[in-house]
Amino acid sequence: MFISNINEILDKEKLAKVRKFIEKSPFVDGLISGGGEGAKRNLELSPESEDYLEVLNLVERAARASVEFTMTAFPRYITRPIISRYEVGMFYKGHIDFPVMGFASPHQIVGRSLSPLGHNYVRSDLSMTLFLSDPSSYDGGELTFVATTGPVKIKLEAGSGILYPTGSRHSVSVVTRGVRYAAIFWIQSLFPVEAHRQAIHNAYRLVTTLKRTAPASDAFALAQDNFYDLCRILAQV
Repeated sequence: MFISNINEILDKEKLAKVRKFIEKSPFVDGLISGGGEGAKRNLELSPESEDYLEVLNLVERAARASVEFTMTAFPRYITRPIISRYEVGMFYKGHIDFPVMGFASPHQIVGRSLSPLGHNYVRSDLSMTLFLSDPSSYDGGELTFVATTGPVKIKLEAGSGILYPTGSRHSVSVVTRGVRYAAIFWIQSLFPVEAHRQAIHNAYRLVTTLKRTAPASDAFALAQDNFYDLCRILAQV
């Protein structure tokens, strides 16, 4: 399972703007985006709020401006985010996110679909949780994955995100102190096969390393040719 930390998607200035909006905005029952009674208890920023559009623009622009995010996810489409709020006692039990957003999907929000404008369906190859709260401001609330070696618990710095295959079973631990804010969105990748995506990501890393250490070398030229060829052969556009 190719799980990646994407650091500092939101810088301090953008993060402060996002917090300013979400801390004064109305939140509604998180069941509007799916889940069932007893399996999920959280709140979500009302998609009908004007502040939601401001947050959406800040998060989307930051994600698209992140080279690390782009060259790990290789996004073709990105859904509009869900802005979640977990207060003390709130949680989301183990689950797998829906495979195609907009197709018999629970993620249907009246007035504002999660699908990007002009696209009814988005195949959710990847999920992103972008942490918006300082980890020291709340206890619990870890994003937890099931692995053969045991649970993997993740709690990142505010402004950083975790990118993971949408088919990965995961949960949000009970919050025991403070408030946990996060933005969650889904990505249809140019390279939906995980092994392909990881190979191209590794090829990109090799190109950037050689560009820094040996930009005039035959090895750099060969690595660059290989990266472009892999993209051309494997991209689904």
